[in-house]
Amino acid sequence: MKFKLFNPLYLFTLTLFVASCSSDDDGGDTSESIEKSAVIENYANLVYQSYLDSYTGAVSLQTAVDVFIETPTDANFTAVKTAWLSARDIYGQTEAYRECNGPIDTENEAWSVGNEGQLNAWPIDESYIDYVASGTEAYAGSFTSIISNTSVTIDEATLASLNEETTDKSISTGWHAIEFLLWGQDNTLPSEDLPGQREYTDYTTADDADRRADYLQAATDLLVSDLNALTTTWAPNGTYRTVFEALDEDVALKQFINGAFFIAGDELSSERIIAPVDSTDGIDGLGQEDEHSCFSDNTHKDIWANAQGVYNVVFGAYGNVSGDSFYDLVKEKDAAQAEKLKDAADEAMEKVNAIANNSEPFDYLITLENSTDANFGVVMQSVVALQDWADEISASATVIGINL
Repeated sequence: MKFKLFNPLYLFTLTLFVASCSSDDDGGDTSESIEKSAVIENYANLVYQSYLDSYTGAVSLQTAVDVFIETPTDANFTAVKTAWLSARDIYGQTEAYRECNGPIDTENEAWSVGNEGQLNAWPIDESYIDYVASGTEAYAGSFTSIISNTSVTIDEATLASLNEETTDKSISTGWHAIEFLLWGQDNTLPSEDLPGQREYTDYTTADDADRRADYLQAATDLLVSDLNALTTTWAPNGTYRTVFEALDEDVALKQFINGAFFIAGDELSSERIIAPVDSTDGIDGLGQEDEHSCFSDNTHKDIWANAQGVYNVVFGAYGNVSGDSFYDLVKEKDAAQAEKLKDAADEAMEKVNAIANNSEPFDYLITLENSTDANFGVVMQSVVALQDWADEISASATVIGINL
C-alpha cells in the first residue's frame, strides 16, 4: 500500500475537532446492549491498524535512509529527518498498548515479541553510540563509542545485542538512537528554539562517515523489523491476536484499560513531563537530557501522540477504525461516570494541545516551571489533567467490575 506522510498540523486540528465535537456526539450507540466481546474486538482492530500504520511509516523512513546513503546530500538528509518526525507521530500513539501483558513488553511467552526496550528506550547515553561534544560526560563502558570502535561489527544483530548491555542508558537501537544519528546532540540553549545541529557531512567527509552510515542503515532496518513483528502478531489470526481474543473478557478488558491508565497517570505525566521539569528547575538548558526526544526537539509532539493514543483506546477510534468502546461500556452502566471520563479526557487533550501548539519549545517551557509551585504553567497543568484523567479511567473501570 502507498503511504502518505501525516501532516502534523492536520493531526493537531483533528484532535481539536474531536474535542470540540464531542459534546454533540457522545460515542457509540447505547440503545442496544454493548457486548464486551465487541469492545475487545474493536480494540484489537485498533491496535493492529495503528501498528500497521507505524510499520508503514518506518518503511518510508527506511526508504529515505536508503536514498540518503546512496546520495548523501543536505536535501536528502533533511528528507530523512522529516520522515522520522512523521513516523514518530504514529508510533507515539501505540504507547498506550504497553503495560497490557501484551507482546511488546512481555517476555518468555510463546507469543512474546518483547521489543519495547529495543524500540523506544530512553534517555540514552549518546557517547555509547557516537562522538559527543567536549565536556559531555562520556560513556563509562569499555570503549568510547560503537561507531569509533572498528573492532565492533555494525549490523542489526550486533546493535541488538549491545542494547542496554551495561546500563539502562547504554541504548544502541530504536527511535532515539536513530534520532541522535540524524540530529546529534542538542547543545543549543532552549531559548534559541533549535534542535541538534548535526551536519550531513558526518556521513560524507567526517571521521567514521562510512561506519555512521552503516549504523543508521542497520538501526533503521531493525526498527522496521521490530514494528513488522508487532504488526504481524496483532493481525487477524496473528499469534498474539488469537491469544488475546481467547482471554476471559474481563481479563482482556483489564489488560487494555490498564495500558491507557498507565500512560496517562504514570509514564507520560510523571516520567516524560515531571522528570524533565524537575531536572531543569528553572535553569536554562539542564532539562534537555530528560526530554523524551531531546535531539530533535520533538517532545511536544511525543506528549500529544501519547495522550492521543490513550484517547483512541478509551473511545475506541483510530483512523478508519471505530466501534464499541470502553467509554460505551461505562456509559451504559453509569452515564454520570461516563460524563466524568469524557470531561477528563477532553480537559487532558486541551492541556496537551496547549503544549503541542505552543509558540515556545518544550525544553524552554520547562525552564519556566517548578513541580512544587502552585502557580503551574501549561506544562504542569497538563500533568494535573493527565493524572485526573487516569483517576477517571480507574473509576470508570470499577463501574464495569474491573479494578486496576
